[in-house]
Amino acid sequence: MSPTEIKILIVVILLVVTQGTWIFLDAGKHGENKWLWGLFGLVNVPSSLIIYLIITRVVTKHIICPHCFYSIKDDSQYCSYCGHEITETDRKEGKLEKINQLKKHR
Repeated sequence: MSPTEIKILIVVILLVVTQGTWIFLDAGKHGENKWLWGLFGLVNVPSSLIIYLIITRVVTKHIICPHCFYSIKDDSQYCSYCGHEITETDRKEGKLEKINQLKKHR
């Protein structure tokens, strides 16, 4: 291998590891399976990141836990952060809180 090819290989490896690490950490924050997504992030750059963002931000619906205010999946029975049991009332309030958050970011 030439020195140029080695440099390119090092850059690609750093990008893949950085992407996998970021996806791992972000998936943990959003109540997703961080190990599965982290390993998926090591597959290639940048399509894994694009797929991850589309699925977790657009396809999967989230609500806000009324107890700890973390984002959790809409169909969760318990908050994966604080363990609070999610009731139907909590689910409605969490959806309203999520809508209000989205309005603030626009």
